[in-house]
Amino acid sequence: MQFKTETAYIVGTTDYLDKVFTEIPNNAFINKGRCGIGGTTLELRNLNRCSIIVAPTVGILKDKVKSHPDLFIVYAEVTFEQVKNQLSIGRTAQKIMTTPEGIKKIMTAAQQLGMLAGLYSKWFLLLDECHSFASEDYRKDILRPFDYFWEFQNKAIISATPYFFSDERFYTLDYHKIEFTDKLGTITLVDCKSVQATLNYIIMESAYQKGTLHIFLNSVTEIALAARRAGLADFNIFCANDKDKKNMEKLGDLQQHYVEQPDKDNFKKVNFYTSRYFEGWDMFDEDATIVLVTDIHNPHTKVSISMKLKQAAGRLRNTPTQIIHITNHHNNNNQPKSHQSFNEEYYVEAAYLLEQHGRYIDNCKAIDKKPDIDTRLDKYADLQYKTHVATLNKMKIDQQINQAYSHEMYNNITLIKQEWENGYYDVQVFKSDLLLEPKSSMKRKSKSTQLREDYIAIVNESKQTGNLVYSLGTSAVDKIKSTNPLAYQAAQLIDERAMEAMKYNVKKVQAEVIAASNVRKEVKLLQMLNQEFKQGVSYSNAHITRILQDIYTRLDLRDPKTGEIIKASATHLGTKGWFDIAKCKVPDEYGTYTIHGYLIQRPQFNSRVAA
Repeated sequence: MQFKTETAYIVGTTDYLDKVFTEIPNNAFINKGRCGIGGTTLELRNLNRCSIIVAPTVGILKDKVKSHPDLFIVYAEVTFEQVKNQLSIGRTAQKIMTTPEGIKKIMTAAQQLGMLAGLYSKWFLLLDECHSFASEDYRKDILRPFDYFWEFQNKAIISATPYFFSDERFYTLDYHKIEFTDKLGTITLVDCKSVQATLNYIIMESAYQKGTLHIFLNSVTEIALAARRAGLADFNIFCANDKDKKNMEKLGDLQQHYVEQPDKDNFKKVNFYTSRYFEGWDMFDEDATIVLVTDIHNPHTKVSISMKLKQAAGRLRNTPTQIIHITNHHNNNNQPKSHQSFNEEYYVEAAYLLEQHGRYIDNCKAIDKKPDIDTRLDKYADLQYKTHVATLNKMKIDQQINQAYSHEMYNNITLIKQEWENGYYDVQVFKSDLLLEPKSSMKRKSKSTQLREDYIAIVNESKQTGNLVYSLGTSAVDKIKSTNPLAYQAAQLIDERAMEAMKYNVKKVQAEVIAASNVRKEVKLLQMLNQEFKQGVSYSNAHITRILQDIYTRLDLRDPKTGEIIKASATHLGTKGWFDIAKCKVPDEYGTYTIHGYLIQRPQFNSRVAA
């Protein structure tokens, strides 16, 4: 079907919607192309009209009200009386933002106040993130705005990832499409043997990387498993705190990591998000890595690539360090079904069910029997529970079509790649062969045996390649680095003869790794000592201790016996290879008393080494 009119605009990837429009156009279907382009903000700043803006989640509403304090938001906890009071104000350019479910409160309040006709004729209704009406079929009242949408004289729908609905009324609107002069970014697409193992690798690896990790994974159960598997202690879980508390039950003792609203001030090193946070809010975080997780074996995670995942990838307002999509697929290379094919199939099925239901209702009337409710009809129709008459709902059919088509894209890695490319992204494809080791196998091996096996595996691979390769999934080193970091560190710092002499005793190897690591840091240590302490100058014991402790902490120098950061002492300056020192007395900081200290007589290291 063709829209009433179709207009395309080409802008840069950092341009905003106000470069194209002075205000959101009326009676329009807007494909804004990328997230964070300023569609909602453009309407909130419009002082020429009153507006109702519908957005899919409470989080979006709360995020917007931070920067627009005059905005009134409507969601479950906002009472009907509060809504009536707000409408009664009658302020110029009044802005109300609501969830799809909340719009009924607004329209009912307007009716009671005698304002309904005025809303329909003078107010502007904007349905933001309009793809959510197709993608969130599990929400009972997600389609509620369409009880009113077509009655508004002034209206628009907008999304960076739109769904093209089958209801003919949408095509009476003007279509506006934003296109770009360049790609929006690059997706690192990882084809995994095990999604869980690959995610675990990325989480463990993040401990050695700068910046934070933001993991979008639509399963509270899988998030809890991933956090426990990686042994995380300091992390966030952003998910719905549902009324029946099922999510909190799934988290168990991890409930302490639940956070309601993401904010730049509460990010941790690792942050998990369910689909409630895939869209509509602004993430500000330097050096952030975005990780998108889908798994064909966990249906809740198998969300639409072109909608939900593109939305999640677009949360970050800074330049990402990397956007990684880790996934598996059905390895089905047959010709995929087209969207049109699904459309035809579901409309045929809906027509058959409605016809069958109509005959059943007629038969019940004839024999004076109360009809049973056919729950299959909920997918395709609205059922009048008093008369049992079923009316076809095209929006509900679109929900079924969208889900089926989205799942079809997981048939093979090529289809997944194409979905990203169609969304204005470059794509690099990698393979991950990582697998989780069975718990039973881990339990059978002693710690020293596991250390020996992993150490030898790394050493052997190093001999074969000449150096250690950390390309994801191409080396056994990847797995060992995440599951047995001691083996990985030992392979870099300790030779085979020394390991055999210690019989791979874990405590002895840990101590030796610390000692060897400290030795490797010796040159940097001498450089810092040379900068802080000068020949012929006397320093108090307190000053020496404070400076040394700062150096030990910055270099992460640890005591091989305890594994803790070395506790500094002024006498350490006399360590062999550091300085020749002599006890002395020095004035205190006020010049009132003399206190104990040391005179730096001469350095024992070569000044060129410490330069």
